[in-house]
Amino acid sequence: MILAAGMAGLVPGSTLAQADVSVELGASQVGPPAGLEGESARFGIVGLRASSYGMGGTGMGASLVFGRAFGDSVGGDFVSGVVSGAVRSGLGVHWTAGLNLELVGFQVRAPFPYRAFAAEGGPSLSFETGPVSLTATGVLGVGGSRVELWRRSDGIHVVLQDQLWRVGGTGELLLGVGPVSLGLGGGVHDSAGGTYSSGGARLVAAGGWGAAEVRADVWETPWGEAEWTGGLTFMIPMAGWSLRGFLGKSEPDPLTLAEPGGGSGGVLLGRSLYRKELDLEGARVPYEVVTDGIGAARVRIGVDAPDGAREVSVLGDFTLWDAVPMQRDGDRWIAEVDVPYGTHHYGFLVDDEWYVPEDTQDVVPDEWGRLSAILVIEGVE
Repeated sequence: MILAAGMAGLVPGSTLAQADVSVELGASQVGPPAGLEGESARFGIVGLRASSYGMGGTGMGASLVFGRAFGDSVGGDFVSGVVSGAVRSGLGVHWTAGLNLELVGFQVRAPFPYRAFAAEGGPSLSFETGPVSLTATGVLGVGGSRVELWRRSDGIHVVLQDQLWRVGGTGELLLGVGPVSLGLGGGVHDSAGGTYSSGGARLVAAGGWGAAEVRADVWETPWGEAEWTGGLTFMIPMAGWSLRGFLGKSEPDPLTLAEPGGGSGGVLLGRSLYRKELDLEGARVPYEVVTDGIGAARVRIGVDAPDGAREVSVLGDFTLWDAVPMQRDGDRWIAEVDVPYGTHHYGFLVDDEWYVPEDTQDVVPDEWGRLSAILVIEGVE
């Protein structure tokens, strides 16, 4: 479970109206739980991921990861699967409501057979204005685990089964300036193992070169002592491939009761097998992701401006409402901008006049009655 937590941040974001299937190969080393003496476990990893997100950010994703222990590693071969889904709906100019659901399964064969299954989810509410966003998320989870032990002295076979649950919530304040964002947040969870609380910060930088996130959190756990976790996560696109990595200490899991990990790290090389912009009832997709990042993505935005347009610009909360000039490409105007994960509002200036195409499917009115389009970059973390 520690390995799965450490690699969770490596999953790329999806964008509006897009389907993607990718495969990843790599290796990881995972230290023993924090505070315990022991050797690190080393694994080879093969993963398959798929996602499909539609207009407004509603969609789902799935992943299946296999791990093979190297040599005399103290770890065991494992398989981990995740299915997640999200529903997003704009409530006005600055507000977005959501509902999240995730199903998780994990099984390891050695040094003792162990498996855990869980389902969790809950509502979210976000407020965004300019470079500032505030998100609150509720979480309710249930599950179970089973572990088998053999006593060497008398050969007795013992099976331990636990009913797992947690209830709680998290919140984050995110401040973005250009390609850099600073997040401050925390959470509280009551679980079958006791009460967990956390607080910390993360710094995200993203651009056409890729993306990187540095984070640090402190956890109060049922074991009594404060535990520091965090590390560096990065993603670098390479002409259809992607290189992702993690280095640091993984977080505890209040639902599965996994303890915080010691030092761990891993590298994954990924390749997209299938990627397609979806045709939604004949609508022309207004934007697409050029490169995926951690916390942000490089996005190509296009618009069919009225005949005779001489100058067209795009502007939104992700540009701090500064106009970014667009270039003509046939009958379409194009620009590329860096956009943080989340829901954003934007529009166009055509010869200095505000413009949003009439066939835009997702729009919200502002306080002056002007319509803004909605852009969603949906991250899976």
